[in-house]
Amino acid sequence: MKKVLSTVAALGLVAGLASTAAAVEFKMSGKYQVEGVYLSDSTGDGINPQEIAGTANTSDAYFMHTFEIKPTMKVNDKVSMASVVRLADRSFWGNQEGGDVVGNNMSQNNSSNVYVHQLYMDYASPIGTLRFGRTPAGTYGTNFMDFDQRGDRIMWWPNFLEKPWSTLFYIQKTADFHTDYAGNLASNADNTSYVARVYYNTDNLDSGLHYQYTSNMSDRKLDLDGITWVEAVTGQKLTDVKQQLTAYAKYKMDNYFVNAELTHFFGSKDYDVEVANTRMDQDYDSWAGMLQVGGKIDALTPSLMYFYAQGQDRNDSKANGGDVANALGTTGTGDMFEPLYILTGRHTGMLNNDIFGANNDNTLMSTSGVHAVVLAADYAVSNQLTLHGAIGWAKADEIRVANQDDSYGWEYNIGAAYKLLDNLTYEAHFGYLATGDYFNEGGATDITNNVYILTHSLTMSF
Repeated sequence: MKKVLSTVAALGLVAGLASTAAAVEFKMSGKYQVEGVYLSDSTGDGINPQEIAGTANTSDAYFMHTFEIKPTMKVNDKVSMASVVRLADRSFWGNQEGGDVVGNNMSQNNSSNVYVHQLYMDYASPIGTLRFGRTPAGTYGTNFMDFDQRGDRIMWWPNFLEKPWSTLFYIQKTADFHTDYAGNLASNADNTSYVARVYYNTDNLDSGLHYQYTSNMSDRKLDLDGITWVEAVTGQKLTDVKQQLTAYAKYKMDNYFVNAELTHFFGSKDYDVEVANTRMDQDYDSWAGMLQVGGKIDALTPSLMYFYAQGQDRNDSKANGGDVANALGTTGTGDMFEPLYILTGRHTGMLNNDIFGANNDNTLMSTSGVHAVVLAADYAVSNQLTLHGAIGWAKADEIRVANQDDSYGWEYNIGAAYKLLDNLTYEAHFGYLATGDYFNEGGATDITNNVYILTHSLTMSF
């Protein structure tokens, strides 16, 4: 409670100070969501279809909740501030394994209690809009590779282009003065991204091109006396440059739509001294993409989707200086992308490693990549009730071990959302995955189970 009161007091202080210079227009929105989840074949860290011979996998059930408030303050026509404060962030009820969830959008003190998730200021300058602070960092183009993250940024939307064209430039600082691989404090060891975007938007088309240059350096460390700077441990000086090029388009024509996104990662990891089997210079080279077509026919909205992410060839590794071809890294397909409740579900730790990615062996699926096809449909029964159904098939792009099958399996989803009030919605979802032999990992005997998930949630928005 003290944290809540201190947060409210801090926001009030900011508003009070700002009001000395000008009248402040203050608004607040947000949501509270409570979720209940049942996972088959789980030991408290997401679904795992693999079963040791002679044993039976356990199941897992839990509740969790999120409370988010979004205050905004408009100081004048040129200056405004916005924030996202989370008083609870996917916090488990009781003592779920790992305690409160720590994911890629958690607070830096490894707690999902009260913290400021985003805080930034906008300034409408003569040369365009400028934004400073901890900003939303997860949404660009479609939601295929989008994460519920925040970024420490300086952003600039220039005003020299006329509609339908626009641009965006920003610098993002991910790490500064962090530790090297041996755990020593390091200098000149920054992780900084430089981004340029161009957009073309009309009534029917939302499209853009994104270029990102990320420099992740590890250079020097403090000597044992904690004062003297010395050269890094032999072989640990690393120049890590990763570049990203993403194009997207979302097109609508009457009742039909097409969404597409294509990403290419490239760059290099260069060590000062190469060591066979542990530190070898490598190049980044990977692709990921998504294509969805659909339409609205009266109350029915069907769609067909294909998505792909390149996996890491198990024979193409550090030992031979092979390319880093894993498009998904360890983060998966993105928190905001959930065409399937299990394979891309936020609770399962499989292709989407949103909640249980740090603990679940299935994060290795991100290394294997994916080819997937999803046929889905939503049906609006009334203004209050919407039904959802989906069928999906997926396979690995690359296998992890010799003789491993590449089939992830077939998945079947049904769901419903009922609007109890204008700002209160109840949802229930069921997913069933007929697992493929990928999870057998090339074993002589089938040790995999078909798995399922049940979720329901109540969401209040304001």
